[in-house]
Amino acid sequence: MSRTDPAAAQRGEFGQKLYDGLQALPSSSRLTNEQLEVIYALAYAHVIQGQYAQALPVFALLATYGPTRKHYIAGLALCLQMCERYEEAVSMYSLMTTLFPGSPEAALQAAECLLMLGRTEEARQELDRVLRCIAEAGGQYDAWKPRAQVLMGLVGGRPAH
Repeated sequence: MSRTDPAAAQRGEFGQKLYDGLQALPSSSRLTNEQLEVIYALAYAHVIQGQYAQALPVFALLATYGPTRKHYIAGLALCLQMCERYEEAVSMYSLMTTLFPGSPEAALQAAECLLMLGRTEEARQELDRVLRCIAEAGGQYDAWKPRAQVLMGLVGGRPAH
């Protein structure tokens, strides 16, 4: 486990093995941090301008060369979602949840994608986990609660938790 990785303490055994395996890939060391962040600035600029289709290949490149960097995976997942590639977005949000557990944001985004795919029962289950995480976090993620409750109401679940 990495001492500089705050998510490592929350990561399960599978998540840690996956993280370590991704970190060990040769592509993880081909570009320097500075080079990756310059490329990230370009991708981020596209996202800020709502140019998700243009940002998508840049985030795909970043996720290839920085596969354990949360903001690269999050950017790729967002671009996939905004380009209506929901199945792939669900996969990326699931990867985020595995590598960086503890925050309900990726699971909430995955639930939105599941709803767009018409997979209502899976979305309801995901939203139930999100609302449970929010309730157990002692106020840390309360900002996500209204959105999760509205989505839960759309899937016919109990909107309050």
